[in-house]
Amino acid sequence: MKKIGSLVLVLVMAASMAACSDANTIESKATGENSQVATTVDGGGEAKNQQSEEAGSVEVTLDTTGNFVFKSDDVEILLGGDPDAVIGKLGDAKSVLDVPSCAHDGTDRVYTYNNFTLSVYTATGSDKGYISDVLLISDLIGTPEGLEIGMDVEKARELYGDADKETDTTWIYKRGTSQLMLTLNGTKIISIEYMIP
Repeated sequence: MKKIGSLVLVLVMAASMAACSDANTIESKATGENSQVATTVDGGGEAKNQQSEEAGSVEVTLDTTGNFVFKSDDVEILLGGDPDAVIGKLGDAKSVLDVPSCAHDGTDRVYTYNNFTLSVYTATGSDKGYISDVLLISDLIGTPEGLEIGMDVEKARELYGDADKETDTTWIYKRGTSQLMLTLNGTKIISIEYMIP
């Protein structure tokens, strides 16, 4: 049992490091004692800052229009969406881990469930986060369209069309402000991850 727990932890940390390498930084820093910065990412992926009068708080919001939606049983998980209702519906996680976000200024809270992990990003100084990452860690679960770990990568082309970015080891599909990244070993899919880059 300890080996399985260790393997899950290694997978979560590997996913965090992979997300760091391709991340586009969203900066959200308070600019003064009596100001607040609201960082909004629009459909084109650009961050927008807004000033307000409230002291010491940061708000990070995303335009989730057209973003990927992952499903676990009957629970819909919108990338960039509000995590509170989703986590309540998913029930108790096997483990919860808080780690400094390497992609942004703040923390990532990683919830591990039976077949996937879900990460919630929260900016420093903010009370509210958003769903930033879902990593499938088992071939017992797939995407809503039917893609699973272990399948031939051409099944992805059949289900999603041509990837927005293809290399020998990764295919990336973009929707709204979210991405679906497939990691490959030859022609086989070895990892499926939804993310907000």
